[in-house]
Amino acid sequence: MSVPLVYVDFDDVLCETAQAFLDVVEHEFGRRYAFEDIHFFNLEKSFHLNQEEYDRLMGLIHDPATLRMMEPMPGVLDVLETWACRGVQIAVVTGRPPETKAVCHEWLEQRGLPYDRILFVDKYGRTPAHILGVEVILPQDLAEMGFSMAVEDAPAMIEFLIDQTDIPIAVLDRPWNRRLDLSRANGEAVRCKDWSAVADVFSARVQCSA
Repeated sequence: MSVPLVYVDFDDVLCETAQAFLDVVEHEFGRRYAFEDIHFFNLEKSFHLNQEEYDRLMGLIHDPATLRMMEPMPGVLDVLETWACRGVQIAVVTGRPPETKAVCHEWLEQRGLPYDRILFVDKYGRTPAHILGVEVILPQDLAEMGFSMAVEDAPAMIEFLIDQTDIPIAVLDRPWNRRLDLSRANGEAVRCKDWSAVADVFSARVQCSA
């Protein structure tokens, strides 16, 4: 039996990224929003920002100090530890800029989250900068890696996985992905309210040797 390889997104899957965004938007722009107000993955649209404000926000939220303060998602540590003990390989898949590599590894290790590697993916066509020692791959490359399951929240990536791969998807429920019609995935995309539900999807769909 092959060793399962699971794709786990970083932001708002491993960590509470949107909560940090809300704090930054309030502090920097004086605008207060609730988590449930983030109806669009496009933060420029969700937070009613002009281009200058959006560019400023993107710089602030990718600052290492901001990334370090993000809290892990409730329940994620227990699930990942269980998977790791069962021999599951965990690939953290992120659309963060490649220059965040060091702080991404630092955050994962300081929080004690088990993982085997980080894959930097140009998820949104942002043409990331070339950083020495960091390979940035395309979403199409993910289809050939043999993932047993994916855990994702971003609408564009969920749609890509449904349309271009046969990878089962645990969709972590977020306000910005509730407009997605998962019925066309023929049961291969399951909406999960939390990490306990993600673990249930894994147990139902992925076989482990341990």
